Amino acid sequence: MTTARAAVVIAGALAASAGCSDSLDLAPVVDGPVADTDADAFPDLDQILLEAAHSGSGIDLVSQTFTNGAALELSGVPLVDDLVIHMTGRLDASDVAYGRTCAFSVVDGAAPHLFFSRSVKFATLGVAPETRRLGIGFTYHDGSALLIGGIDDGNKPVADIERFDPLTGEFAAVAQVSPRIDAIAAAVGTPGAEDIALIGGADPTDTMAAGFVEGIDLDADPPRVDRTDDNIVSRVGMTATTVADGSVVVIGGNPPGGGPVAETDQITLVAGSLATKQLRGTLAQPRTGHTATSLGDDEGANILVAGGVDETGAPVATAELYKPLEDAYSDLHPTMVVPRSQHRAVLLPDNTVLIVGGVDGSGSAVTTIERFDEDNGFTDTGAVLPPGSGVIGFTATTLPDGRILLAGGRETEGGDPVTASEIVTLDDLDGTVSVVPTDDLAFPRADQMATLMCDGTVWISGGTAAGMPAERYNPPAAGRR
Repeated sequence: MTTARAAVVIAGALAASAGCSDSLDLAPVVDGPVADTDADAFPDLDQILLEAAHSGSGIDLVSQTFTNGAALELSGVPLVDDLVIHMTGRLDASDVAYGRTCAFSVVDGAAPHLFFSRSVKFATLGVAPETRRLGIGFTYHDGSALLIGGIDDGNKPVADIERFDPLTGEFAAVAQVSPRIDAIAAAVGTPGAEDIALIGGADPTDTMAAGFVEGIDLDADPPRVDRTDDNIVSRVGMTATTVADGSVVVIGGNPPGGGPVAETDQITLVAGSLATKQLRGTLAQPRTGHTATSLGDDEGANILVAGGVDETGAPVATAELYKPLEDAYSDLHPTMVVPRSQHRAVLLPDNTVLIVGGVDGSGSAVTTIERFDEDNGFTDTGAVLPPGSGVIGFTATTLPDGRILLAGGRETEGGDPVTASEIVTLDDLDGTVSVVPTDDLAFPRADQMATLMCDGTVWISGGTAAGMPAERYNPPAAGRR
């Protein structure tokens, strides 16, 4: 990867060196934004704090403070297999910059990469992924960011899977999938070691539905993409939701050029290959372009199916709840505050769902933000998207502290991409929802890809003209232990 490094803070940060038998001296490899943003990303820091801790722990194993320009080598790091290094930049006693590694094993002997930049900012990277929009940003089980599918500037499908590993700083194309348009992806298999199921889509040569699914295993050497021919999920506009047992529930959608279906299917990983079957449960209202959100990680958690359009193209007002353990839909059909399509649905920390953006039956932008819970149905949060926000083609990413980052998109159908980004917060005490602007994207983007990586930063790429670099959003340190 060609990401520029912040020379002001990485003197001596080259590799791990042997210490005593049960500890060593460790210097992380510090990456940063490209040179033209260094002035913003790296102010004239007074101090730099390095801390090492077990992943998820608030108690430091080792901590050391450095003056600006000193060699960043942390002494006496214990030999553990779940270490995280935190790096904080201070100016006038305020923490203004932050970075952390993904969890790594010290016994492996390699120095991990750490992305250090100004907090709550988008940092431009020195790497330009393939031009694509409407692709899939996917967090792999190892915490790396994957870019899958999408179309290029000529509206041709992109076959390459690109991968960025924040632990090593490496970015590369790692495999190829069959070219198709509007496929969806979901994790399938044993939690923590899942493959990726690439589902549905249309053949670009004749706009016919893709009569196959693909299983992607990037842990194999070399990475493997296996194709299973099966017409059961030959459609677009459907959803794919991973449930607690590692299977994927596929709901609704439509064959290219046809009307929406009520079908519900299941995809499982059996002996390394994908298997599909049609389930008994069917939607009361066939729909396409909807969202489907599992209401928690527990076995049997219901799946909320919300929005989308019916056979006339009108937004579907009523939502449905699929019950995986019963393979059936609930008789309850809660009504949305504003029926919409092209929206985003995001699970909140309390297992309620936030519905953001989209367009209504007239094609007008929906700025009303609503919230769903199983006891009260849909309610108006009172929060709205501010002027200039994207309402379609934007990304919604849950940050480590539970807040939601909204980025880019378009204000109207057919409108120009925007740079605006917002943070959505749920108040745990009174249940109120707030929306506040955060740092703008460096480049206007719509239909881009976003994924939260294992170091707590958000990878953003695509949705721009050819050759534009990727960006990386650096959330606050809170929640990133």
